Amino acid sequence: MSLLFLIPLTIGLAVSYLFKNSTDDIAELTSLSTVACLIVSLILVPWQLKVVFLMLAILTPRRSETFE
Repeated sequence: MSLLFLIPLTIGLAVSYLFKNSTDDIAELTSLSTVACLIVSLILVPWQLKVVFLMLAILTPRRSETFE
Protein backbone atom coordinates (compact mmCIF):
# COMPACT_ATOMS: atom_id res chain seq x y z
CA MET A 1 0.00 0.00 0.00
CA SER A 2 1.46 3.31 -1.06
CA LEU A 3 1.77 5.94 1.65
CA LEU A 4 1.86 8.92 -0.73
CA PHE A 5 -1.44 10.16 0.66
CA LEU A 6 0.35 11.00 3.92
CA ILE A 7 2.38 13.78 2.25
CA PRO A 8 -0.54 16.18 1.59
CA LEU A 9 -2.11 15.14 4.90
CA THR A 10 1.05 16.13 6.76
CA ILE A 11 1.26 19.39 4.83
CA GLY A 12 -2.38 20.11 5.65
CA LEU A 13 -1.79 19.48 9.35
CA ALA A 14 1.26 21.74 9.35
CA VAL A 15 -0.68 24.48 7.60
CA SER A 16 -3.53 24.15 10.08
CA TYR A 17 -0.99 24.66 12.88
CA LEU A 18 0.14 27.85 11.15
CA PHE A 19 -3.51 28.89 10.88
CA LYS A 20 -3.80 28.99 14.65
CA ASN A 21 -0.78 31.26 14.98
CA SER A 22 -1.37 33.67 12.11
CA THR A 23 -3.09 36.98 11.43
CA ASP A 24 -6.40 37.44 9.63
CA ASP A 25 -5.08 37.81 6.06
CA ILE A 26 -2.84 34.79 6.26
CA ALA A 27 -5.52 32.79 8.07
CA GLU A 28 -7.74 32.76 4.98
CA LEU A 29 -4.93 31.47 2.79
CA THR A 30 -3.88 28.81 5.26
CA SER A 31 -7.44 27.58 5.69
CA LEU A 32 -7.86 27.22 1.92
CA SER A 33 -4.53 25.42 1.70
CA THR A 34 -5.52 23.06 4.52
CA VAL A 35 -8.79 22.14 2.84
CA ALA A 36 -7.04 21.59 -0.50
CA CYS A 37 -4.41 19.33 1.08
CA LEU A 38 -7.01 17.28 2.91
CA ILE A 39 -9.04 16.82 -0.29
CA VAL A 40 -5.94 15.71 -2.20
CA SER A 41 -5.09 13.34 0.63
CA LEU A 42 -8.57 11.79 0.46
CA ILE A 43 -8.24 11.38 -3.30
CA LEU A 44 -4.88 9.62 -3.01
CA VAL A 45 -5.84 7.30 -0.14
CA PRO A 46 -6.12 3.60 -1.13
CA TRP A 47 -9.61 2.16 -1.58
CA GLN A 48 -9.31 0.01 1.54
CA LEU A 49 -9.06 3.09 3.75
CA LYS A 50 -11.87 4.78 1.82
CA VAL A 51 -14.09 1.82 2.72
CA VAL A 52 -13.09 2.17 6.39
CA PHE A 53 -13.91 5.90 6.32
CA LEU A 54 -17.24 5.16 4.67
CA MET A 55 -18.11 2.53 7.27
CA LEU A 56 -17.20 4.92 10.08
CA ALA A 57 -19.39 7.61 8.55
CA ILE A 58 -22.32 5.23 8.21
CA LEU A 59 -22.03 3.54 11.60
CA THR A 60 -21.42 6.55 13.82
CA PRO A 61 -24.61 7.51 15.61
CA ARG A 62 -26.01 10.94 14.96
CA ARG A 63 -27.38 13.10 17.70
CA SER A 64 -30.81 14.48 17.07
CA GLU A 65 -31.28 17.41 19.36
CA THR A 66 -34.71 18.89 19.68
CA PHE A 67 -35.08 22.31 21.19
CA GLU A 68 -38.35 22.99 22.92
